[in-house]
Amino acid sequence: MVHGSRLKSSKAMAAAVVVGCCAIASLTYQRPLPPTWAEDWSPDQSSRRELRSMPVEEEPDGDDADGADGEQEQRPEVVYPWARRHIRPLATKPDFSTETVLFWHIPKSGGSTAKSFFNCLGMRRVVKSQPSDIISYKEMGLVGSKNVDVIFSSRPALAIEHLFDAEHKARAFAIFRHPVERLISKFYYLQTANWEKSFSPEWKGMHIAEWAQCCNTDNEQMVKQLAGKPQRDTATEADLLHAKRTIKQRFVVGLMEEMEESIHRFNIVMGIDDKTEKRPKRCMRSYFGKGLMKVNSNSHPPVQRGSRAWNLIAERNPYDIKLYEFVVGLFRSQKRLPPPSSP
Repeated sequence: MVHGSRLKSSKAMAAAVVVGCCAIASLTYQRPLPPTWAEDWSPDQSSRRELRSMPVEEEPDGDDADGADGEQEQRPEVVYPWARRHIRPLATKPDFSTETVLFWHIPKSGGSTAKSFFNCLGMRRVVKSQPSDIISYKEMGLVGSKNVDVIFSSRPALAIEHLFDAEHKARAFAIFRHPVERLISKFYYLQTANWEKSFSPEWKGMHIAEWAQCCNTDNEQMVKQLAGKPQRDTATEADLLHAKRTIKQRFVVGLMEEMEESIHRFNIVMGIDDKTEKRPKRCMRSYFGKGLMKVNSNSHPPVQRGSRAWNLIAERNPYDIKLYEFVVGLFRSQKRLPPPSSP
């Protein structure tokens, strides 16, 4: 009896050790708490619940952990769940019988040119991206209706999470620009763009270095948008890693300084032959022919790299700059994309 009692006691102790180890492991590998879709608007309670983001999920594929720039990540690479569920991976052939293009419009990064170009092609576009607009589009079943060819949104995480589903996937495009150059352009543009809601005539006469210190609140815009964070929140190293993986696995990327090549690649993915088809060829010539001005371009005094103003802006956007440099490498590696499926 004593021997049997000792045996039971030993088993109980072993079980307790196992449970304790599991508890410690669960604490060690606990995933980060999900951010919330906090924006400068006041949705009702049901909308607020809908707009909660999900925890980041690990990407289960066997891809390597190196970025396009050869830098090895020190932490597991992940894809945001909204991208995993609703964007087709780049390795899959496009099939626009079940896909719709979602174009992430990063402000002052060539999005207006892309809108005008797709309009030239006669494509049906949706360009509103306020949270209330996205929820309205979701309720009307916009993507499932097949009444739109391209959706432009400055809020990719929010739009993709709520407009797409398992049967209607997104094919994601984006054009990127160096973050410092983007903000310099914004500073000068909003001084005169009285048709914009964010028109800022008070910036006239202000030195850009002063603006960078006192008035610019649009920092780390790309990393925060992919994380679903409002501007007042702080971007983190984890946000940058998630952004890199998500773009690498799910986005066809373009560069503003390579605009013609970027649009050409988007055309290839969509099955548009801009070399021989009459209308696409004419649109390419109209927008990228020699001597033509860029759409929505605004000339402004140059700001030299390494100047005080440049450095002040760069210091406030380290993660966006790293993401942009990563995208430059991706742009080089995406020369060969899967051709579209036959209709």
